[in-house]
Amino acid sequence: MVEKISRYVVVSDSVYRAGSEIRVRLVYATRLAKLIAVDLPTAAAVAAGALDRVPAAWLPVLRDAAVVVPADVDELTAVLDRNRRASADRSHVQISLLPTAYCNMGCAYCGQQHTRGGLGGNHRQQVRDRVLRAIAAPATRSARIDWFGAEPMIGYPVIRDLGPQFVAAAADHGVTYTSNLVTNGSLLTAEKLDELIRRCGVTHVEVTLDGPPEVHDSHRPLKNGRGSFWTIVDTLRGAVAEPDYRAVHFRFRTNVDVKNEDSIPRYLELMAGLGFRQPNVSFSIVPVHSWGNDVSDVELARRDFAAVELGWLRQMHDHGLSFALLPRRPQTVLCPATTRSAEIISSTGNIFSCTEYPLVPAAERNLALVHLSRAGDEVGRPKGPFDDWNDDIAQGKSWCTSCVLMPTCGGSCPKAWAEGHPPCPSYKYNIQGRLDLLAEQQGLRVEHLSAVS
Repeated sequence: MVEKISRYVVVSDSVYRAGSEIRVRLVYATRLAKLIAVDLPTAAAVAAGALDRVPAAWLPVLRDAAVVVPADVDELTAVLDRNRRASADRSHVQISLLPTAYCNMGCAYCGQQHTRGGLGGNHRQQVRDRVLRAIAAPATRSARIDWFGAEPMIGYPVIRDLGPQFVAAAADHGVTYTSNLVTNGSLLTAEKLDELIRRCGVTHVEVTLDGPPEVHDSHRPLKNGRGSFWTIVDTLRGAVAEPDYRAVHFRFRTNVDVKNEDSIPRYLELMAGLGFRQPNVSFSIVPVHSWGNDVSDVELARRDFAAVELGWLRQMHDHGLSFALLPRRPQTVLCPATTRSAEIISSTGNIFSCTEYPLVPAAERNLALVHLSRAGDEVGRPKGPFDDWNDDIAQGKSWCTSCVLMPTCGGSCPKAWAEGHPPCPSYKYNIQGRLDLLAEQQGLRVEHLSAVS
């Protein structure tokens, strides 16, 4: 069989030393998101695309990682076909629910419009019936039911009512159940967390902290004027210390703009000192971006963010905090917007395919796929504007077509591309620094290629 070096390969610029004699470079094969260390001649051959220079002993390893592939394969088509099959798969259901339209925070970078008041009419019953139909569908093998916002904990009674019903239905039908709570954390208590985890099936908790106490409280102010940092942290310190919650993953997300970027090192040091160096706790630092609103005065340019981000990643590494350096699996289903097996049900009753549409006034008026009251009994949402995203890539409507990282990124965000804001992930711009950190995590010492080649 005639073979070739894959187009989807990144080779480290740096050389890494293991012990006193062994020197390697890292190869990141993005078709399968596999990372392997290879000797210097093999790395040079891969980087040059010279299959004839690859030692025979390395070929099985490189084939297994999709570094070496059949020569007659159109790799872009193969990757997009894999993504299309995954997006068409009806065995996994993902439904995000907004149990309220109100949020108790007034973050300046938020594009949502929040209003007080309960859910209208028989909204809760309609949501319940729609989710239960999806769980009970013959094709369903796993279900992920997320609680999203506004601030979902303001709708805690709704979660407490519906969550156990969804868990029981999944058990009755032999469906694997997971649930993510995306919350600002200010209304969490030990008692409520226990209820959410033990009875409502919450398996992942994502909380936003935008810096150390005074920065967070300024960047994400409560509408009553009070701070929330220590309320959030004290509750979650107790949760991560609870042995019964070890299977629950807690994630701290930090939204960064020009107003809080300088405080991130102090925040990371504080969080490490507060006991969040735990295997079921991770950290994510992301740039503020437009959510139907104008944040151009405060957002960081992608390349600028990537440059400062490397320092934060190293600090997390040095502090022993858990974080993702590079994707560990290919991005086959990019997001709910690219599969009809996923949907978002707004507190207004509108059903969307994109998480950034609910409660954004223009989107609520113009971009709903259907209203819950008219959705009928069919499982799966109507076709959305980005369900053909893989076809758009194939047709060259973004530079994803030629990007080596596309299999792990999937295009990042079709909505952002459509709005003229290329959403390339930061690792596109700082991947070599990330490879150096990955090597250090494996106990390798970093040398620069120019000093040893």
